Amino acid sequence: MSGIPCHYYDGRTSRRHDAVLALTARGGLVIACEGADERLNYEDVRIPGRVADTPRYLHLPDGGVCEVQDNDALDGEQARTRRDPEPRADRFGRLRHRLDSTWRGAAAALAVTAAILYSFTEWGAPAVATVAVAATPPEVEAVIGENFLTLLEQLRLLKPSELEPNRRNELLAAFEEMRRETGVEDADLRFHSVGVPNAFALPGGTVVLTDSLVELAEDDEEVIAVLAHELGHVSGRHVMRRFAQTSSMLVLWTAFTGDVSVATLSFLGPDRLLAQRYSRSFENDADRFAFDYLLSAGIPPTRLSDIIQRLSGADREAGTSAGGNALDWLASHPGAAERARNATEAAKRAREGAAADE
Repeated sequence: MSGIPCHYYDGRTSRRHDAVLALTARGGLVIACEGADERLNYEDVRIPGRVADTPRYLHLPDGGVCEVQDNDALDGEQARTRRDPEPRADRFGRLRHRLDSTWRGAAAALAVTAAILYSFTEWGAPAVATVAVAATPPEVEAVIGENFLTLLEQLRLLKPSELEPNRRNELLAAFEEMRRETGVEDADLRFHSVGVPNAFALPGGTVVLTDSLVELAEDDEEVIAVLAHELGHVSGRHVMRRFAQTSSMLVLWTAFTGDVSVATLSFLGPDRLLAQRYSRSFENDADRFAFDYLLSAGIPPTRLSDIIQRLSGADREAGTSAGGNALDWLASHPGAAERARNATEAAKRAREGAAADE
């Protein structure tokens, strides 16, 4: 019989059969293979839309698959046997094929895709994060933070603190005062020993302070400045917002690519750079929170930039910093020089405001 050459898989074995496919005028579909014909109802066969000249796989109701290479012939058979007006979905598929077949159409599709991804990353992801974080109960966020902290301890990335108990009590008292004055009650300070000086906030309000950072600080004002910065992250629920933004972008990329592994790799691309900018924005917000507290406590905001500059030097010595001004924009934190300028400007504005009040 005449028809469209195809490869037929019966769904029971992996063997490929050379076959011929034909559509009948009465709405049937016939697959002729090695002297045996399989007759099916056309409406029961799932025929995917055309994507350029890639093979199409027709899924049969009994689990079999028919691979068709000649897309023009299949389109012609469908048009010849169609008795009703062409469905809107088919007309859209033919239009999409024509666009895919020209470089202008492909370029336009790429531009539209890029615009959608950029718009969602720029405006959609923050909006989704705002809604998601608002809908997350504080109890759930606290459980997430505790589980993550436990994981870090089990992996031996965090070890018990070796600071003297009196020293820890002094810093805890300063942290408690800071909580009361800023109104961030759902926060908790934990001390741990790590090889590098660091401090970070976890979901639920846990702030981790390492022994190395306390030793790096020249005085308590610098430690308080760092804690105020981390408390700014807690106040803004930045960790959960960052997680929600990243998750929503991953979902969008997966929807576009159809492959979660490819979507994960896409974070190395342009949307990853935008995501890094979100992190920088959170850091700037936390810095402003810290500056406000430090000024109210009579501590110069430059105490924060002083210890950050020393932290940057420690990172370079340990080989953990990218280094170089060319890569500063890629960093998730603003550069030390930028944060020093922000601290100096905050102190200047405070002095000018005090002078105006007098």
